Amino acid sequence: MWLADRLANLVSGLGGQRDKTTGNLHVHVPRARAELDAAYRDNWLARKVVDIVPFDMLREWRAWQAPPEVAAALAASEERLSLRDRLLRALRLARLHGGAALLIGDGAPDPGLPLDPETVGQGALRYLHVLPRAAIQAGPIERDPLSPWFGEPTVYTIAGGQAVHPSRVVRLLGAALPDAETGDAFGDSVLQALLEAIDQASAACAHIAAMLPEAKQDVISVPGLSQALSTEDGTRLLTERFAYAARMKGLFGMLLLEGDGRSPEGERYQQKQLDFSGLPEVARLFLQVAAGAADIPVTRLLGQSPAGLNATGESDLRNYHDHIAARQAVELTPAIARLDRLLIRDALGRSDPALRYAWRPLAQASEREKAEIGRLKAETAATLAREGVVPPAVLGRGVEGWLSAADLFPGIAAAFGRPAG
Repeated sequence: MWLADRLANLVSGLGGQRDKTTGNLHVHVPRARAELDAAYRDNWLARKVVDIVPFDMLREWRAWQAPPEVAAALAASEERLSLRDRLLRALRLARLHGGAALLIGDGAPDPGLPLDPETVGQGALRYLHVLPRAAIQAGPIERDPLSPWFGEPTVYTIAGGQAVHPSRVVRLLGAALPDAETGDAFGDSVLQALLEAIDQASAACAHIAAMLPEAKQDVISVPGLSQALSTEDGTRLLTERFAYAARMKGLFGMLLLEGDGRSPEGERYQQKQLDFSGLPEVARLFLQVAAGAADIPVTRLLGQSPAGLNATGESDLRNYHDHIAARQAVELTPAIARLDRLLIRDALGRSDPALRYAWRPLAQASEREKAEIGRLKAETAATLAREGVVPPAVLGRGVEGWLSAADLFPGIAAAFGRPAG
């Protein structure tokens, strides 16, 4: 006898043959690219779900932990290659179509050969091209665990059948697949699992909007209406009569009817109104479900302040910022590590394994908060100087770097003789 490890109740039928949910079955139905593109172009909610996360991941960009002249050279290479713009476009395409790629160009005659970082000199990188998923095909996945390319395609093919070595490609994924062997080295569109919730939220708002013209309706009971409509002349006369009555109501605010409204021969006038009191909550519920499915707080997705007593939304935004920071560290940083190694050589003409960078936080401090942080740091520096724990030259260098990067006093970085940031 086989035992199923699930909740069952012999009295209510829960989990048994009488349970209406026992026939539920999840079936994967891939969304066609045309449908994804149409949703992105025509549905504001789908577009925001795709765009918000990449934008927030790159909104404040990153800060290289390096001497000012080195950081300036790296920033110049990023700007020359339009790295931030290219990366934003690629991340959006990856979320929409399940994958995208950045093609690294160094002018090599045969892109099918590996790109050795040690051969890249200063200013050697020529371009970064964004390739949608349809413009690049991945070859067989490397299955040798001893290969440095394990888990990656052994080769890519771009337009015209040109082979490209994986060392020249930065692969970006949308929603990860449960098993890499089930796909083509890319992932699913984030809309694959979210489009149903998005459609339901959009439909709820659309249904409420469709009810607005029906919010107030005039109802007139006409004795012998069926008989009057049975002939063309009767229909015409009745239509003209009430069209004229409607014009009188619009012009003079009154409606003339025959009879006293109570006798069988008289016409009776009523006005019906729809009750919209609970509909905003219904629409808000569907929008909250869509926001939860997208892992974006309602305050960010809809741009609205939270409702309720003492509700500020700060905890939601803080959790969201932590989520974005985690994705930057776990997903984005490893994805562009290969490109960063080439970028360092392009900017400096040499490798520097010690170079690191940090993603700037999304939550920017207010002027008051900056001043308070500055006061605490100044007190700490004064204490260190008074106690003699840190050599004065070292401490002075640290305070100089902090003031140059803290944006507390505009122009102080130039006064110190170093570039800001």
